[in-house]
Amino acid sequence: MNFNERISAVLHGGKPDRVPFAPYSNLVPRGEFDREMRNRGMGLCVRVSSIWSERPNVVEERRHEGDTIVTTYRTPAGDVSTRERIHAGRISDNESAEVEGLIKQEADIEPVIFMLDDEVFHLDEGIYRGAVRDAGTDGIVRDTALDMEAPPYGATRVYFGSYFGLERWVYAQHDWPDAFARLVEAQTRRDERRLTLAAELPGDFVAFGWFEGLWGAEQFARHELPFYQKWVPYLQARGKLCALHCDATRNMRAIAPLLRETGVAVIEAYTPPPVGELSVAEARAIWGPDTVIWVNLPETLFWMGAQETHDWTVNLLKSDPPGNRLVLSFTEMGPWGAEDDETERIFKAGTRAVMDAIDEVGQYPIV
Repeated sequence: MNFNERISAVLHGGKPDRVPFAPYSNLVPRGEFDREMRNRGMGLCVRVSSIWSERPNVVEERRHEGDTIVTTYRTPAGDVSTRERIHAGRISDNESAEVEGLIKQEADIEPVIFMLDDEVFHLDEGIYRGAVRDAGTDGIVRDTALDMEAPPYGATRVYFGSYFGLERWVYAQHDWPDAFARLVEAQTRRDERRLTLAAELPGDFVAFGWFEGLWGAEQFARHELPFYQKWVPYLQARGKLCALHCDATRNMRAIAPLLRETGVAVIEAYTPPPVGELSVAEARAIWGPDTVIWVNLPETLFWMGAQETHDWTVNLLKSDPPGNRLVLSFTEMGPWGAEDDETERIFKAGTRAVMDAIDEVGQYPIV
């Protein structure tokens, strides 16, 4: 099997010849190392969004203040702005990081609601089809159904600051309950318009949902689970395989049974011990044989050395019986943490160790 056949077999309940190793494409440095690993069977998970949007009644203005970009959004309901640090190293694909979100005070909520209601969505199938051609047999392309990742309740957090807004978001729910409720309602209207269009995406593997572990099972069950239970079946009925991004390392024992109730086909970015709470065996017992468990290899492991990485991977593979729907990946690390020759060496040695472990114990007999 080539990589594309292998990962497709896992996603669709077939029989792969070995456990797929599928890091996010932006986390693997290109060049000699990339060719080496792909020649050994590693593939790439290429993430795209074939849906784009516009806000016809919002004026966007950008200006530079040294190494900061200030973006102002002018709406009939008022103006709001963000601040973004640039030249931030490998922290993200575009080497920037938002340091100030749209909502800083209660009055900022109404302009954001206007922006959400003003958003119009369009489908461009060429984005997906171009990515498929580029990836060839060396990659799987995952499109984006829910672009804010979390359902509407959790998605509103980003308006208070992507990296530093959690505290403001938490307080807003208690200090401005009516305004916050209107914000969630507007986010829901916006997301449901997008999801109706997402049913027409050309590919069948789509991103839908996100759990970071920043709130507990009670909030998840009350605010988010009903959204999954409404829209996952809607997309499934139209042939989509929904992947929930679960990068939580806390609250997992309480939340894991609820993730099963979402009905998603794939739980990805899931991190086992020593960083996360649940082992693969425990997760499999909760999520069942039909769920694709897409493992994030914790970056901490790589810094423990290639031999430790190899042994950990071997033990993980042995803990999930051959033929189970399992994918190895890294979704939260890669070149972001490789800032010099030594960390780059450690990263590459760890990646090779994962492939060595798959070569040893991750291959399945073809029956």
